[in-house]
Amino acid sequence: MFGKVGQEELAHCRVGIIGLGGIGSIVVEYLARLGVGQFCLVDDDRVEESNLSRIVGASASDALNEVTKVTVAQRLILQSNGRAKVHLVTDDVAKESAAKILISCDYLFLAADSMRARLVFNALIHQYLIPGVQLGSKIRSDSAGTLMEVMSANRPVRPGRGCLWCNQLIDQNLLAKEAKTDEERKAQAYGVEEPNPSVISLNAISAAHAVNGFLLDYLNLRPTLAHSTMNIFTF
Repeated sequence: MFGKVGQEELAHCRVGIIGLGGIGSIVVEYLARLGVGQFCLVDDDRVEESNLSRIVGASASDALNEVTKVTVAQRLILQSNGRAKVHLVTDDVAKESAAKILISCDYLFLAADSMRARLVFNALIHQYLIPGVQLGSKIRSDSAGTLMEVMSANRPVRPGRGCLWCNQLIDQNLLAKEAKTDEERKAQAYGVEEPNPSVISLNAISAAHAVNGFLLDYLNLRPTLAHSTMNIFTF
């Protein structure tokens, strides 16, 4: 689709991925197999039984030994692209030291649910002129357990447009709550009460569209007047 020159461009590209769980782990594999040469992976979480079913590349042994998600992602990258350079950041992206590392990236993928991560991601894009995309999946049920909504989404965010704050996608109340606790990741219920939700197929849809958008934008393959648009897939 993008020839030898495009492949060389990807080999020199540095992508930052915030969140290496269900969606981030799929994004990592897609990008590695496409030939992206440099990765900056940010996540302070570990593999557990509660998230094993949706993290691509993770094993029961990883959950037993509480291996970090970024370590699993690095292993996944190097299995398919041994020449790739991988920088691991096992820390909260809201910390200044972690956020600063992402400034050198050419493109950012936000695959984390917290409002703090959204705030930092949004700031990096608009202050340092780095294009990116926010990905997510959502399952919502009522009090009786009836399925109400199933959706995947990816929202391209570009310097000067697509602002998550302006589009009210950063909740100030949740932002304040997260700032007061270190257990925010444990509070993510993904819209259900099940501890191990089966959302990997929804995550794959969001990841695929986000990676395709990255390819078209980074390699300048879109028609001149075309723009990246927000995609919401409701099932």
